[in-house]
Amino acid sequence: MTEVSESQLHIPDGINFDCTGCGNCCFEWPVPITRDDFARLGNYAADKELDSKKMFRVLNVDDAKLKVFSHSLEKRDDGLCAFLTDEKQCQLHNDFGAEAKPAMCRLFPYTFTQTPSGTYASVSFASTGVLYNSGRPLSDQRELLAQRFELFTRLFPTLSLDWSEAQLIDGQNISWQDYLAIEEPILERISKPTESRVEKTLFDQSQRFRKSVSGNVKLDNVAGLPTNPKIIDQVLVRNLLESYFPANAYESSSCDLDAQNFVKEFLAEPRRVMLTHGGAEYTFQDVVGVRLGQLPAESADLLRRFVYLRMFSKLYFGPGFNYLSAVAGVHHLAVLICLLRIKLKLELLRNKTVNPVDFDCLTTLAEDARVLERRLTVAFFSQETIATLEILLLSPQRVERLISLSA
Repeated sequence: MTEVSESQLHIPDGINFDCTGCGNCCFEWPVPITRDDFARLGNYAADKELDSKKMFRVLNVDDAKLKVFSHSLEKRDDGLCAFLTDEKQCQLHNDFGAEAKPAMCRLFPYTFTQTPSGTYASVSFASTGVLYNSGRPLSDQRELLAQRFELFTRLFPTLSLDWSEAQLIDGQNISWQDYLAIEEPILERISKPTESRVEKTLFDQSQRFRKSVSGNVKLDNVAGLPTNPKIIDQVLVRNLLESYFPANAYESSSCDLDAQNFVKEFLAEPRRVMLTHGGAEYTFQDVVGVRLGQLPAESADLLRRFVYLRMFSKLYFGPGFNYLSAVAGVHHLAVLICLLRIKLKLELLRNKTVNPVDFDCLTTLAEDARVLERRLTVAFFSQETIATLEILLLSPQRVERLISLSA
């Protein structure tokens, strides 16, 4: 792997962020804190006569990359941070400034992916400001991003992603320079608003990856499964929806598929696959009956930015995401947008609204994108899951069918 200075920071174009002060990042999930954080916050809690026994939990972390964290800052019974005011403001920030907050709070929502060609900065869709593209352009915040990257490297000094084994498809390696050459025009295409659906644009552009696959490989026939392909599609969609959009996204700190049961299910060729949403069940024919078409501009742009940032930051394949190959990874990324659109269709069905123009699509998509981002962050797939997704997601025909299903 070519050594590149960590100071080489790549910043995405057209992406804005400033904190909106909504308090959503201070809700539900505990925050890992360092020993320095614990000492400082413990003193502050004592001054405010807060119950530190309920606020902090000792962490016993086996992962060497997380040894810097000694405790977690737990949430109150109402799910909110103990330092959140009634006005949804951070009391630590109000009293002492931004640098008084725990290190992980200061790092949020920034992400950094280190690669042979430098470090790619991005932001998380778990943040309301990111969801709505609020604030100043990231390109105008290079100094702050450099500071946050320095904090990132202090928190995770041993974190290193090895891209030398990146694969085009399973069993076919791709060099980093070859990968960048293929990715560059795709990124350019999706970096700006377009009249086309972003998942369709991404799929069409990803032909560049598929054309690089060895000529004797037929991507649609890799699996060689006897099951009706549409049954596999439906079982795949239902399992992905249940995994990425559970009833309570905060109950589990991990995300995986039960690959064995998943495969058994579609091999059994069920007569009908149902989707559950809001306490009701819907058929895939119900989903097909709702036509979204091109969404309103703000909704369409949210989905475009989601795709662009996942791709820009390399968080969709290889060591960036569960070691999927580049082809399976970009197909998975397109399918993620299909899932968000299908979720929107289910919400329209639940509200007995068939015309998306009469519905607040943006709010629904934003909250679903927030959940999806959280689930992708904690996704740690077993080897069985990776192998199953790799086989099923290589098929261009399957991805095209799912794009049509979510139309």
